[in-house]
Amino acid sequence: MNISVYNIRIMLASVVLAMGASVLKAATVEDARRLAEDGNLDDAIEMLRKLEAEQSKDASIPKLLGDYYMAVGEEDNARDAYELARKKGSREAILGLAEMANTNYDVDGARALVEEYRKTLKKGKRVIAEDESGDLSERIDRIENALDRVEMIEVVDSLVVDAEDFFRHYRLSPEAGSLNSTEVLPEGFGYADPTVVYEPESGREMIWAAPGENGAFSLFSSSALYGDTWEQPVPLGDHLGGGGDANYPFLMPDGITLYFASDGEESLGGLDLFISRRDEDGFLQPQNLGMPYNSPYDDYMLAIDEFTGAGWWASDRNRIPGKVTIYIFVPQELRKNVSPDSPDLVARARMNAIRTTWNEGTDRQALLEKIGAISTDKKSLSRQFDIYIPGRGVVTNFNDFRNPASRESMHAYQVGVAKVTEAERRLASLRAAYAAGNHDTSDVIASLEKELESARAGLVELRNKVVGSELEK
Repeated sequence: MNISVYNIRIMLASVVLAMGASVLKAATVEDARRLAEDGNLDDAIEMLRKLEAEQSKDASIPKLLGDYYMAVGEEDNARDAYELARKKGSREAILGLAEMANTNYDVDGARALVEEYRKTLKKGKRVIAEDESGDLSERIDRIENALDRVEMIEVVDSLVVDAEDFFRHYRLSPEAGSLNSTEVLPEGFGYADPTVVYEPESGREMIWAAPGENGAFSLFSSSALYGDTWEQPVPLGDHLGGGGDANYPFLMPDGITLYFASDGEESLGGLDLFISRRDEDGFLQPQNLGMPYNSPYDDYMLAIDEFTGAGWWASDRNRIPGKVTIYIFVPQELRKNVSPDSPDLVARARMNAIRTTWNEGTDRQALLEKIGAISTDKKSLSRQFDIYIPGRGVVTNFNDFRNPASRESMHAYQVGVAKVTEAERRLASLRAAYAAGNHDTSDVIASLEKELESARAGLVELRNKVVGSELEK
């Protein structure tokens, strides 16, 4: 049989194209992983969505999608992706659902899913796969135990701020000390990235986090000597980290009570807030502060100002990319817990709505005015927003509001703005991909456009609500 050179070239080209397509498919998942590792989660998600449509039998793709959706705070999409992977036989997706249940305080559901996962590891009496659930069961137990002692605190206000410099939004009296960036540290002092440097009113001591001998972050202290010199940093104790990192210290004016964050063995997940007290031998074994201060996400930088009567802590539990929520609360001398049988137990633990924590006898406005009157020469607050109030002009700070309802509505408005901004960025990326020839994104674009239209209308309502509340007599 005669085969022309032309036909041979065609055959070779087909083989090369087939091999190239195979390599591309195998590389696409890795490309998505690399995008995610570089912080481009939205692009990674879109790449995996397309790949999932092309390889519908591969359970690992929707499982990875679930992981990335969780990372950007899209829980509904994450649950759908995990359920799809679960139907396709992914045991790892069952673990993902168990993690989700635990972060939503559904301890019974989380345990049932862990048990389901572990059953897939055996076939008869034979073990067919390793158990990768790690310490999940222990964390479920810690969530359950924490729900038995949720403190009944009163949160008077909350702020959504940039995570990078969140501590600059704490208004502390000079008597409480100050929170500073690492720029205040003497030259040559090591430090963790990130960390916050605490200084008492005297300015003669510094406490911050730096890598310890084992590589984990530990708390260090240094005291001022004569002139502008400082003693060499002294570790406060590796035991404070509980086997993990210790960071974000705050020392009460009594010089005894230390608050800090750690992601060690007693953490509910991520960084948790702990308390330790000092005796003649150093700081004692720390205790977890429990809920609602702590959550399965990162909670840190608790500070209590005895002069104003306000406490502060930061959390990323609301899952807004690049943002954290700062809660301002009323500290109590005696701890009073929410009844474990209370129908709003989980809502109080999660801080679903700060208004539900308010007590009739608290003059919240007076407290906020006292906080607002504190000088911020050392730690000036950044401009938090711009909103025009008829008869008053432009308001730029939460403390400028007269009505607590205005602050709550503005908080909700900022959360909405952050989510709309993220959705707009994602839509722009999808449109660019469509213009480049990827028409598989058309349905997603149409759906996202509808969601954005509704979300923008909601923002208008929230903004009007802020103004309306502020104009009420």
